Amino acid sequence: MKKRVIINIVALHGALFCCAQAVVAWEHHPLVTEPVVATMPEVAEAPLAEAVPLEAFLLAVEEDLAELLAREEAWARSNLSWYAPRPDALAFEATGNAEDVRDRFFRAIRINPNTKTPLYLAALADEAEGAKRLLDPGEVSNLEDTSWLSAFDFTELSPGELASPVDIVATASNEPDYGMDVGLFTDNGTDFGQVFGFGVQAFGNPALDYGSQAPFHMGFYHEARIVFLFAPFLKESYPEHRIHLFKSLSEFAFRQGCDYWGWRFMGWGLHTMADLSMPYHTTVLPGYSTLRMLWINLLDMLGFSRLKDNAVQLVSNRHMAIETYQGIMLARASRNDEEADPTIAALRQPRQIPPYTDSAPRKALARSSNAMAARLDKAIKRYMPAQFVSDPSVELADRPERSQIVEMIEAAHGARAIATLNCLQAEALSLFAVHGRSYVLAILGNAAR
Repeated sequence: MKKRVIINIVALHGALFCCAQAVVAWEHHPLVTEPVVATMPEVAEAPLAEAVPLEAFLLAVEEDLAELLAREEAWARSNLSWYAPRPDALAFEATGNAEDVRDRFFRAIRINPNTKTPLYLAALADEAEGAKRLLDPGEVSNLEDTSWLSAFDFTELSPGELASPVDIVATASNEPDYGMDVGLFTDNGTDFGQVFGFGVQAFGNPALDYGSQAPFHMGFYHEARIVFLFAPFLKESYPEHRIHLFKSLSEFAFRQGCDYWGWRFMGWGLHTMADLSMPYHTTVLPGYSTLRMLWINLLDMLGFSRLKDNAVQLVSNRHMAIETYQGIMLARASRNDEEADPTIAALRQPRQIPPYTDSAPRKALARSSNAMAARLDKAIKRYMPAQFVSDPSVELADRPERSQIVEMIEAAHGARAIATLNCLQAEALSLFAVHGRSYVLAILGNAAR
């Protein structure tokens, strides 16, 4: 109990944040990923890949897959100090049983067994090509609320149909937000959460449909030592685990000659890399000093909770505000093919690409994201509508007028405010452009060996 007293604001922040959003760091991951991989010759010029149902792939590689997942588990136990070991009973075994191979695989990698993996490609709504059947969002996501997926059309692929690697990766980069990491803890009310071995959810709200995925999409690695001293549970997060797992699976699929799943697993990993470029996913309370956080929580312990409740609500609203803004601006730039847009330019034209290491997501990507959190929060407070980001009585998720946030900012503060926010958004996503490319090159380099 004692460990959760100081900075219990974090757990509540996670809860309200999850309530407002499906714990997504950026809106529309395909629009973030596509400019990155489309400008990499290694992806853009790669041969078209033949769509293969997951079950067919798994059955074809069962024995080798069992060995790979055993090595992956050994790596995680040796390299991730807060990793909760996978129960041995969940280890993947080659049985040749086609009826349960999918379930055996999902349980071995400890993702939601109800995860859906149809063959499809995603495009912005009304931009899907051809007359193929469009999948209902419920056919790609196992979340109860799929209304947020209305931004996309999901075009069905047939087994054996050829698809562009760029399209496969971009489509897959949204999938970890479709319920893959939901319900995995013992207090999430699922049967599989009881046996997966992750224990009680460290932060986020386990009662929400999608709130339980927070520890797999957020990594608070660079808070002050005193924060971790009193709140060690903040270390119990799994982005590094997912990034490494999907990297290994991608390399494995390429080596096995199934490029489709090589690209698709790559997209899953790139999703979490992008998550760590979002300052609100790597910083407990952007804009709040450590001293202020501790003071607020001290007051809360003494029975004065108003400041804590206000801080939680404001951070939740600011995250939703910047994410809403980002989604609108990026969709507009993508639809209009605005390569001069600073965010598109940052994604398409990265700086020098460093060699990838397993420590890069934490020590380079998340560190840089965390370092710019205060500046981003300051700009949000200055330029975004005060009722959205500075009024703790407002729940932004309940305000449909947030869809007009760009116009509201421009009307109140002019083009300069838009330019400032765009530059900060571009700065954050340029981190993904750099380290995402590094991740892709590492996968392709290792797969070719």
